Amino acid sequence: MSDSPPPWVGRAAALALLAAVLLGVYAVSVGPLVAAYWRVGEATQDAEALLERYRRIAAQRQDLEAQVQELAARQAESGIYLPGDTDALATAELQDIVNSTVTSGGGRLRSVQILPAKEDGEFRRVGVRAQLTGNIAAIARILYAFEAGDTFLFVDNLDISNRRARRPRDARGPRADDDPELLIRLDLSGYVQPEADG
Repeated sequence: MSDSPPPWVGRAAALALLAAVLLGVYAVSVGPLVAAYWRVGEATQDAEALLERYRRIAAQRQDLEAQVQELAARQAESGIYLPGDTDALATAELQDIVNSTVTSGGGRLRSVQILPAKEDGEFRRVGVRAQLTGNIAAIARILYAFEAGDTFLFVDNLDISNRRARRPRDARGPRADDDPELLIRLDLSGYVQPEADG
């Protein structure tokens, strides 16, 4: 009796060795190529989708630019900024507003001092320091007019004083200082229209 294995075992071993070699070759060279191909295909699809999104956005650019220009024009025409292309012109307009508001409100303007312009984010803020006099009703009208107008104005550092000495009430009627003349000091500021980006 011979101890040699049957011939089909050798063939099976040879086939198994061949399969292992083929799997090794696939794993080392063909497998990474196939995976890279799929990755490139997915990346290409992602890039095409991104390109399509960019094309849609680019197609909207003219519409968006027109909307931005329309909003800038509406903002410029709204009157919320002080008119004038420079700080000096805007400050002159602010002085005119102070003068006309105090006069029409029943007060008297004693002095106006220009304050230095300041950067406030993307905006420039100009201001004046004013001294005025008037009774309580006139001061209330003036302050209301400053803050309720179309142009956005801001009152700061408000100081109200009565410099007259109080006299005792006399039996003949109301005191002369029942409606005293008040001295008002305040800072009033507004913003210059920002330059439109070209």
